[in-house]
Amino acid sequence: MELDRLLPTYDLRSRFTRRVAADPATVWRALSEVTVRELPVYRTLIGLRLGGRGGVEGTFLDSFPAPTLVTVDGEELVKGMVARFWQIRPQTAPVAPGNAEAFSVFDEPGWAKAALSLRVAPDTGGSLLSFETRVHSTDARARRAFRAYWLFIQLGGAAYIRIEVLRAVARRAEHATASGRP
Repeated sequence: MELDRLLPTYDLRSRFTRRVAADPATVWRALSEVTVRELPVYRTLIGLRLGGRGGVEGTFLDSFPAPTLVTVDGEELVKGMVARFWQIRPQTAPVAPGNAEAFSVFDEPGWAKAALSLRVAPDTGGSLLSFETRVHSTDARARRAFRAYWLFIQLGGAAYIRIEVLRAVARRAEHATASGRP
């Protein structure tokens, strides 16, 4: 897994999975096509997080605020960033957006490295879709600040967003399979 390579050690982790009655290629395509309109909780919460600056539109993957670090087409996509997420307007670290190597080696104190992986794997009767988030703080102070933020966002719907995304992808993929669409 690319996530293991980019963030092998972490302080916090969440992982959600869903079995999907569709082949991995169909699930991967559905993942790339799911729109923000299909995710009402995500659309609302990300709109609030972005300070209400216009509506959030497009695909889920394009709208997610973290840049893509690596994609293994058809298998895994990892997005990530280094920031002080716990601030009202998160400050991003001086790391080139989307630079997987810079993300991986960054260790300046006072920051949190967050990565999420969306992965599709073959499974009996279809595919297994997973959504994993990992966070590694670069020092004890950042770890304490991020843990408080993590608790807040978990209560505020972060876990539900992951479940909502998995559900929307499964719905799309299974509908495509049932209708005989490639």
